[in-house]
Amino acid sequence: MVIPGAVIAGMVASLAGGIALSIFGNQSLTDAGSAFFGPFAGAFAGGLIAPTKRTKTTVVLASVIVFLALLSFVLSVATNLEGFADRRTLDKVLVPVSQILGALYAVFLLPPAVTRGATLEQLWKEVIALATVVIFIGILISAVGVLVGFLGQTWVGLATGLGVFVLGAVTWLFPYCHLFFRARRTRRAIDELFAQDSDDKKDTNSFREEPPN
Repeated sequence: MVIPGAVIAGMVASLAGGIALSIFGNQSLTDAGSAFFGPFAGAFAGGLIAPTKRTKTTVVLASVIVFLALLSFVLSVATNLEGFADRRTLDKVLVPVSQILGALYAVFLLPPAVTRGATLEQLWKEVIALATVVIFIGILISAVGVLVGFLGQTWVGLATGLGVFVLGAVTWLFPYCHLFFRARRTRRAIDELFAQDSDDKKDTNSFREEPPN
């Protein structure tokens, strides 16, 4: 059930991701959303369905996805095969990178989800580690993109690298944003509790000060 479940989850998520990002009216973003969420859901679902060694199963599935993404990139830039070479320049880079990132997110996010007794703090540690890796990948792609751009080819690599860097930065900030909003919600609840306690005391004092009949 692992392989069929992973394939079905990947297909459904790929379709949903493409539809979700199609609201921006940009075909490249639509393709990127499909390429990201499909591999993520496939690798994540495969590990979730596996009865044992779930993390290893996710790593294996993610490795296969990364290999296929790299193979697709090589075929699109180094061959004249139909279906690969005729892709738009942006898609030749953006789609494989999105597939690799989707698989990477699944590898980091699955262990806290399947580890018994895992805490929210452990999840945030995994998220921060994931964000660090994504930021490094973004810097690496940007550096290669700058080199390719100066050689007079295209600046697609730089644009893709900067996008990956922003994704990593947002991922890194997410735990802190969650803690910030959680602290605000806790403070609001405490303020409401104190306000209610104050109202109760006022009502009690008013009752005590009422003259007897």
